[in-house]
Amino acid sequence: MAIVVEDGTGKSNAQSYLSLADVDSYFAARGIAAWTGANSAKEAALIAATEYIDIRWGDLLKGSLEFPDTQALLFPRLNIYDNEDRALTGIPQRLERATAEYALISLSQSLMPNPTIESSGKIVTEESEETGPIKETKKYQSGYLTKRPYPKADALMACFILGSGTTRVYV
Repeated sequence: MAIVVEDGTGKSNAQSYLSLADVDSYFAARGIAAWTGANSAKEAALIAATEYIDIRWGDLLKGSLEFPDTQALLFPRLNIYDNEDRALTGIPQRLERATAEYALISLSQSLMPNPTIESSGKIVTEESEETGPIKETKKYQSGYLTKRPYPKADALMACFILGSGTTRVYV
């Protein structure tokens, strides 16, 4: 399967912000060996990463769609600027890097896992069992975590987020 990569023209069938060849080069240049596996698995991870970006950050993105009637993804965008006040056009490099970082995570785990919830409504964060003199332990999340943090990838996305004036984003 060959994925359709958004190239800044607002493709109606785009599935990823980054090509497989580009993400392979990105991780090779950084000596990150964890980006391995069949090309089909890597392409699925790129699609999942792009989908995650659009779902996770969609309501918080600066600017507006450049091709609102046709583009499948949330980039390219109009009226967005980096931290140096330079206009960002097409598919910015920081977005490509964030896509790569989220894709790497997606190879080994779901970016948006469904939480384990008990009938009481509490979210289970840790569970253990022992067989000899039966011991069962469960830890619960206090409050409700709506978004899982991915520090490096989230920081790369910061300049695209409303209200974010620095490269740091706190989620």
